[in-house]
Amino acid sequence: MRTKIIAGNLAAVLVVGLVSYAMVKASLEAELVGEVDTRIVSDYRLLDRSFRLSARELSELADEQSQQRAMIDIFVSALDEASRRTRAYEAADRVASWLADPSRRGATPDIVVVVDDRGNAVARNADRNRMYGQDLAGALPAVQRALRGDTATGIWQKQDENKVLQVAVAPIRGEDHRVLGALLVGYDVSNGLARAEGELLGRDVAFLLGDRVYSSSLAEGAVSEALGAHLFGPGQAAVQGAMQGNPSAPFTVQLAGDEYVGVVGPVPSGGSQTPLAMVVLANRTAQIGKAGATNVILLLTVIGAIVVLVYGFLIGTSFIRPIEQMEEAILAVINGRTDTRIELESAEYGGLAYRINQLLNVFTGTPEEDEQGRVSSPPGGGGRWQDDSIAQSSIAEPGATPPATAPVAQGAGAGEDEVDPAVAAQLASEPEDAYYARVYREYVAAKQSVGEDVSNIPQDKFVQRLRANEQSLIKKHDCRMVRFQVQTRGTQVNLKPVIIR
Repeated sequence: MRTKIIAGNLAAVLVVGLVSYAMVKASLEAELVGEVDTRIVSDYRLLDRSFRLSARELSELADEQSQQRAMIDIFVSALDEASRRTRAYEAADRVASWLADPSRRGATPDIVVVVDDRGNAVARNADRNRMYGQDLAGALPAVQRALRGDTATGIWQKQDENKVLQVAVAPIRGEDHRVLGALLVGYDVSNGLARAEGELLGRDVAFLLGDRVYSSSLAEGAVSEALGAHLFGPGQAAVQGAMQGNPSAPFTVQLAGDEYVGVVGPVPSGGSQTPLAMVVLANRTAQIGKAGATNVILLLTVIGAIVVLVYGFLIGTSFIRPIEQMEEAILAVINGRTDTRIELESAEYGGLAYRINQLLNVFTGTPEEDEQGRVSSPPGGGGRWQDDSIAQSSIAEPGATPPATAPVAQGAGAGEDEVDPAVAAQLASEPEDAYYARVYREYVAAKQSVGEDVSNIPQDKFVQRLRANEQSLIKKHDCRMVRFQVQTRGTQVNLKPVIIR
């Protein structure tokens, strides 16, 4: 029974816990993955806007510096070419230091170049002689637009340095607003830029150049190589479309054991011919990992199972132990220890134990007494208790004169049912076998006369119980003999004790 109680409760806890865990986890995972898949296109658009905003910010900074007096003096105050180159070199270095201030770009540009009105480099930062005289107008459409008077941005693949730069070119105007030259500022589309853009989006970002991954926010090595193998392998069509200006549909790719969903599209290039594309990636595996919070359901299920085991064992024992005690007591009676009775402190089984004790008393012929010392009647005696007044009411001795005030029988008024000493003497002298047979016949006849069923009152059990009650009263009143008389009052049949001293 104890095992059934524990097993049933444990099964209920485990089923509810595991089913809840499976349902909640599946629902949460589906919601998290669905959120990533539906937002990836929006994330690409945000990356596109962020890149455009970065280019716009750079162009405004370049335009601000191009209007400085030092920039104009390069072309109007220099006495010769050497002086102009020196002034251009010093101005480029100042612009680079100015942009490195955290209140502006916060990073030193990879290149700052002063260009003359023909599109040729006059000087660049960090190296006054490098790039001197190089034709930038032919290499970069943004320079051409700047020399026409418009600040422009673009992407520049600088072959000699193996770099891809995001550039802004601003015209340098004289006091008469004539374009004297241009200021070019460029930052590498590096891993740092990819990480910065990725942090803003909460995604991973990569830039593609030609047939390779140029930079990314992904860990270098196997992850970046796996991305390149997919994009320039099975996903090559999407990359080619991006290079031509068409963003792709969302795709999935396995990178270092994690599943990603991504979109590849063109980098805003301002008309540049550099084949550069960008990819935004969302880690689906990491997103699904957020559903790990549902593991608390498993933990609570385990705790609940432990509680059920402990509580089930305790409560099962509290139910089983009293039953085992009753079984042991009944077995002892069966084995001959007829004086054994059940004693329990259990509130749940106390009533049952009491009734079993009563049943044992019936079969063993043992009289029962309540807390007030009242003794139960023999079998078939109506189940009524005879109190001490009845036990004392018929005290008599053969030949004795009844007292002036004799006690009365149960339910009788004063002076009723007094025992005649002659009757007491007659009962005392009556042979025992004849006495028991007569009392049994009179009792059965009285019961039948009031319409009661007497089929359940066998003579041997009746006599056995009668003797037990007599012995109990003899011990209680310390008398020589006790005899009973059948007494009928209305429909109630009782046995009246006669105590003989």
